[in-house]
Amino acid sequence: MNTDIESFLGYLRLHTAATTLIRKRFQLQAFDRYVAAQDKHLTEVTQSDVESYLSSLECEAVYRRQVCYVIREFYEYLKTPDNPALHIVFKKDTVRKLPRVPSQPVIEGIIGNLAGSDTILRIRDRLMIELAYGSGLRRSEMVKLDIEDINIERKTAYIIGKGGNERIVPLTAKALEALREYLSIRQAYRGALLVSFLGKRLSSGSVYYIFRDKAGIRPHLLRHACASHMLKNGCSIRVIQQLLGHKKLSATQIYTQVNKEDLREVINRKHPGNKNSCQKDNELYLK
Repeated sequence: MNTDIESFLGYLRLHTAATTLIRKRFQLQAFDRYVAAQDKHLTEVTQSDVESYLSSLECEAVYRRQVCYVIREFYEYLKTPDNPALHIVFKKDTVRKLPRVPSQPVIEGIIGNLAGSDTILRIRDRLMIELAYGSGLRRSEMVKLDIEDINIERKTAYIIGKGGNERIVPLTAKALEALREYLSIRQAYRGALLVSFLGKRLSSGSVYYIFRDKAGIRPHLLRHACASHMLKNGCSIRVIQQLLGHKKLSATQIYTQVNKEDLREVINRKHPGNKNSCQKDNELYLK
């Protein structure tokens, strides 16, 4: 890997969440390979080179813009006089879209499939789902949890979120039930909450694969589901903002758009003016 990129990633490691760091490393490494294939050095890159690279990406506009911002950030770190990504402009999206959120019956089915087992790993997996859906936790937040961060009497958890931001989140009755069951088998009182069968703290990547393989769902979709279901059931958007740890209300307001989409879908399915009223709702959410 280019030494400048290594230096930049070292800087990011102190200021960025682990999952974000992994994404930026992947994006910069791909850009570095592209530049090398053009027989150029990163210090020789022009705006035209960056635009050509972005055009070559087979991805959605949102991801292309994200890559451009990472490249811009990289050259800002190098203090390059002529930042090749600085003046690239993207058309602003009028609507930010979320992936389709699983319904409450789908999530209840996922949790039900993990219930009724007394193996410690199955109980751990059920606990992770309850934390993601019940308290809206990111996987990076779950892996940082220590047993000492849980206050069973107050039914809360102390969370370190993005950028080191701290917050206290409530725990649902189902999460507490799974937690008590899990800790009673582990006989642990301090240290990492979520551990592997070897007793080591789970990584963010491990959490992703556990959710994918054991529950058939991406962990972040449960966070989306938590927010959208609460909003649908009448919860204040300000409360949801605090629960998710969003700095800006605009980041939370996207879930109001989800409710509008739900309304449109219900009308399309149920209104007598529409002929095709049958749609399945028990699909996997891995794409």
